[in-house]
Parts: sequence; structure tokens; C-alpha cells
Amino acid sequence: MKTKLEQALECVVNIYHQYCILDPVDDYLHLKEFQKLMKEQAKPFLKNTAPPNVSEDAYIQQMFQEADRDRSGYLKFTEFLIVAAEALDEAHERSHDLDGDSKKPGCGHSH
Repeated sequence: MKTKLEQALECVVNIYHQYCILDPVDDYLHLKEFQKLMKEQAKPFLKNTAPPNVSEDAYIQQMFQEADRDRSGYLKFTEFLIVAAEALDEAHERSHDLDGDSKKPGCGHSH
């Protein structure tokens, strides 16, 4: 039986694979695939972290370029994790603003 953490980690891997096979079919996220992933899977993150007066597309492109550490023009899974970590951090911050739902046993945290 998988733990909740194992299930969540597997979900991140599955989402990565779901988008990296769009075009071209490979194991990397190209800009168009990354844009689609972020727009479909990370709306709250984009809304809460985009700089003022920067379009969503420009913000996504900026994140892509920052994560593309080897300047290959695509994101390997480890590079994608840079953005995923930022999104997780922002989701953690949002969890503190929720009305007690984040305090459920097994789902929340105690600090």
C-alpha cells in the first residue's frame, strides 16, 4: 500500500509525463508543453506569484528560462522540479490562509 506522500510524488511524475509527450514525444518539457501544463495545472500558483504588469505567458516563459539550467531549450524532469518546488512552497503558504481545512488529521500540519 502506497503512502500519501508516495501517491503525491507519483502524481507529479505522471503529470510531467502527461505533458512532455504532447509534441514532440519525448521525456522533456518544451516551452509549449510547459505553458499548457502551467495553465492547466497551476492556475493558483500563477495567479498568486506573477509579478504585476507581466502577462501570464511572459511569466511562464521567464520561469521556463530560469529552470532550463543547461540552456537546452527544454526542461528535464530535474529542471521541472525547480518550478514544482516553487509551486509547492506557494501552496504551503496558501494552506496557512485556509479556514481550518488544512488542520485535518493526515492532511494538514501542526505549526
